[in-house]
Amino acid sequence: MITKLAESLGYRVLDVRDGDGTLSIGGHDGASALRIDWRPLIVEGYTGSGSIDRFAIRTRDAEFRASLRELRGRLQYVTKNFDPVGLARPILGLLQPGHYGVRTWKDANVHIEPFGENGTAWWYPYEPIGTEGTAVIPTDSWPPRDEEMISRYVDAIEDGDRPLAVILRSEPPGDEQDCVAFLIDGHHKLAAYRRTGIAPHFLDIARLADRRPCKPDDLREVIAGDEKLKQSAANLMRYLEDRRH
Repeated sequence: MITKLAESLGYRVLDVRDGDGTLSIGGHDGASALRIDWRPLIVEGYTGSGSIDRFAIRTRDAEFRASLRELRGRLQYVTKNFDPVGLARPILGLLQPGHYGVRTWKDANVHIEPFGENGTAWWYPYEPIGTEGTAVIPTDSWPPRDEEMISRYVDAIEDGDRPLAVILRSEPPGDEQDCVAFLIDGHHKLAAYRRTGIAPHFLDIARLADRRPCKPDDLREVIAGDEKLKQSAANLMRYLEDRRH
């Protein structure tokens, strides 16, 4: 079923057997965790507060967050290779073994949800303005700080180039208006697309697995004992606890 969905959306389906697990994603959309070295960096899900709102919580461990920046040095690829599997190969080697879909997603409809107070991001799907399409969760500072690099990408995009930012999803999007993708690499590219008003292009990688939520311990680790976050995430935690067996 999930393989057919992926293929219908233009993903190339493949089996990753030799990934080292440095980068992994667990759960399903609405209850997923992005992990680095098997530790959760970000958990996203529904608040279950009575309104249809979603949120993401990022670990406040600054040293751990920096490990993702170091990881990006291993995500370089030749952008002239338009085969999505070839483009994704360096990233696939970092993923946990399993089945994945890979596609080049052109002219994407997305909104960006950066982290604010207390390492959280909140949004309401289906809002008429500002939250159309896939919610992209940055994994680094947003907006990015290197203005010179953004300007270089702006010039390239205005000249007709379409550089690919890299996103990772817990599953293929069943509803493009209410789903999440983590921005693994390409923050400056995405900022440049936003500045030009041109729809971004992505290298889009989706995990293909049974629809099981992420682990309760993933959420506990990013909350790190914060009482306010515990309260905000209480309904999601109950859902994860109920579904862990």
